[in-house]
Amino acid sequence: MSDLRDRLAEINRSHRWIVAADVAAAATETVGTLRGDGAGDIFVVSATEGVGELPAGVPVFYTRTSGETIMGAMRAYLASIAAPSPPLLAAVDDFDPEGAAIAITPAFHTAPSAAGRPVYGGRRPEWAALEDKTVVSPIWDAAGIARAPSAVVPLADAPAAAATLGGPLGTVWVADNTEGWHGGGDYTRWIRSPGDAAPALTWFEGRAVRVRVMPFLDGIPCSIHGYVASDGIAAFRPVEMVVLRRRDEPELFYGGASTFWDPPTPVREEMRRAATAVATVLADCVGYRGPFSIDGVCTGEGFFPTELNPRLSAGLIILARAASFPLDFVTRALLAGDVTVDASWLEDAIVPGADAVRTGGAGFSVRAKIPEDAADIAFAGDAAAAVDADAADGIIEVGSSPMGTYIRMRLDPDRITPGPSVAPLAAAAARFANERWDAGLPELEPAPDPFS
Repeated sequence: MSDLRDRLAEINRSHRWIVAADVAAAATETVGTLRGDGAGDIFVVSATEGVGELPAGVPVFYTRTSGETIMGAMRAYLASIAAPSPPLLAAVDDFDPEGAAIAITPAFHTAPSAAGRPVYGGRRPEWAALEDKTVVSPIWDAAGIARAPSAVVPLADAPAAAATLGGPLGTVWVADNTEGWHGGGDYTRWIRSPGDAAPALTWFEGRAVRVRVMPFLDGIPCSIHGYVASDGIAAFRPVEMVVLRRRDEPELFYGGASTFWDPPTPVREEMRRAATAVATVLADCVGYRGPFSIDGVCTGEGFFPTELNPRLSAGLIILARAASFPLDFVTRALLAGDVTVDASWLEDAIVPGADAVRTGGAGFSVRAKIPEDAADIAFAGDAAAAVDADAADGIIEVGSSPMGTYIRMRLDPDRITPGPSVAPLAAAAARFANERWDAGLPELEPAPDPFS
């Protein structure tokens, strides 16, 4: 580890950096690492401030892009750095008149440049193409892992496919990438009955040419992460995806990631084997390198995959952070060809630490404009209440987001027992946010835990 860390520090202090993050608070840790390694010149480009501590002592340019949805806001920001405005270019040129800077960008940025400067350690277009939710079933099949039945059909044929594939709780439809990459459940619709099909067709019209239809899987939404390293494959530990259900509409509500949840050991190992098998297919078929996640659902029958994220995703970021491992810097340097990474060493560096230190909570983007605030909270039953800090199970913080406001709940690992899903706590936190700040969140409920 010390040799790799020394090499990363050498890289970091050898360049002038532009750090692109949709919210400035998300750049704070990166800026701190760069400055700690002796990087002399750093410039941050963000859409808005975000929630949490802001980068100190460096210039920040705010694009002030926004959107009505999570994806709309993210796409607007990514467009603002891929095709920078004259004011942004002028600010970057003032910072970097020689044109020597290189850019660090969000993992889902696919353009070769950002803010007029080349991206360091970017991913290949053929890797990003695998993020299309309608192309993943052949990957599961090639890897030999169990999956739910599904059909990729023209939009008009989705109701017929749903009639064939529907289970007790209906089907889930997800869009292709007609409008580009999407995540956070924005382009996913839960079709509980034939009556839900018509509004879904209307919503998808113009947004998708094809959709994938599959049975609704009742269980804990989760992910497993893998890494194609220089000499082999690393597999990590499960992460809960905090996906809640609206009570009034057939919709799913994405609320972030958490590592407090533990599936039974046989399911955990099943998930890790799936990550290793998929990594082998990715490496063989498209020369893949670096991190990826498989999102899916843990049901009473085991783990079933639903989508592939061929990049460094939120779940693996929090695993690495819990283990105090600079995986984002390692990954960029690996993809740039500046370091090599041993797979077994990487796995040993992250998995024990992530098992020992649990982290996460939930986060909600809302369009309401809410002033910055914070509250210490404790849980009782299905409710959350404000308490003194010494009695708190966690904290809820409110700040800006490109969509309007971001509400973040962070759980205290000394107060939350590992094992159960944290989705019930997230639903309670959403109700608390509505009561305290009139946040406008819908009434949300957790998925049932098949292992409880």
